[in-house]
Amino acid sequence: MSSVSVGRASARVVRPPFYLFMSLAMAAVIIAGFSQTVPDDLRMKPGLPLLMQIHGLVFTLWIVLFVAQPAIVFRGSLKMHRRVGWVGAVLACAMFVMGLAATYFAIHYRVVPSFFPPTIFLVMNVIGILVFAGLVIAGVSLRRKAEWHKRLMICATVSIMGPGLGRLLPMESFGRAAPLALFAAVMVFALAGPVYDLLIRRRVHPAYLWGVSAILISMLITGPIAFTPVARAMVELVSPA
Repeated sequence: MSSVSVGRASARVVRPPFYLFMSLAMAAVIIAGFSQTVPDDLRMKPGLPLLMQIHGLVFTLWIVLFVAQPAIVFRGSLKMHRRVGWVGAVLACAMFVMGLAATYFAIHYRVVPSFFPPTIFLVMNVIGILVFAGLVIAGVSLRRKAEWHKRLMICATVSIMGPGLGRLLPMESFGRAAPLALFAAVMVFALAGPVYDLLIRRRVHPAYLWGVSAILISMLITGPIAFTPVARAMVELVSPA
């Protein structure tokens, strides 16, 4: 066996597959959630607006890349991982823009899910998108520190799991507690990494302290901000006259 083969074999032993399995589990949940509504969206008359089609495409590409990147690392192709990473940076910028655009569209055309008051929907989405952007920027900035980078990117994607989970869970049955149920589901994924760290490393990496804290704080402040006059004014501004 060549030295290159030995190196790759060793890399597979050293690198636990947790991040690959985690990305696959998150992707499966998101796909399962959107599969509940996408067929009807595609059959709707008139057709799904181009804006939402682009939003869906960008989001789908992000999930594909989110799974592909740890798979590439698991195979030992770090050089390819870094090259593909710049595609991810561009996609993240598109995710930020399209996330805000889709939020505006939903409120303006009154297609906000019935279990969310418009103010909560607006604040939750905007804060979630900002958290996603912040964590991605941090992850890209720390790309040479693999232990930080991979954890921050996991947290970034967890922060935007709400739409997929919201379609998968029986949100209507939760009534006014729907936002809390959604937040709890997101936190299950947010805490999976820290729990794994505790089991394997016996301590939680600081990246999770920042990433999970950002997700948790965003959830805790959503309600108080959503019921302010500013939030109501923003909804009225976006809503049709």
